[in-house]
Amino acid sequence: MLNTKKLTQFLLKARTQTYVGNAGKVEPLLQGSNQLEFTEGEWFYRDIYNQGNSKFIGLETVYYRDKPVWSMSYYGNFEHISEEEVDKILRKALLEKSDKVRLWNTVQHEMGEYVYMNDASGSIEEMEGSEIVERNNETVFFFYYAGGTISR
Repeated sequence: MLNTKKLTQFLLKARTQTYVGNAGKVEPLLQGSNQLEFTEGEWFYRDIYNQGNSKFIGLETVYYRDKPVWSMSYYGNFEHISEEEVDKILRKALLEKSDKVRLWNTVQHEMGEYVYMNDASGSIEEMEGSEIVERNNETVFFFYYAGGTISR
């Protein structure tokens, strides 16, 4: 049976080591996409995403002993904020609140003129949620995600 506590710990570490840490970029399997990877012991994380026109869509997958055990799809839009600014906000939120963000928790984090909010429900086994970043009570970024375990 899959150890969901270890899965959660690995997922949080993998996100911190890749997107948040601006590392793990590899040659993408799919032409024109972007790909981040992280390995630790028998665990492997891959995030493949496509970006264009201030929008992005992707898929995170965690493998244990070469079998996919968890996956999450996502879609985001940053038309009303620069990519650099939203990356700075998201990396900070993911780093400072890494045990809660993009999981199944509700989180609010103020960063200067911006407010980051994560509204989600479920568990590592099945979850859904959304993130928004607001500036002056106007949404400048949104992100939707859903996922869960796919193997036990």
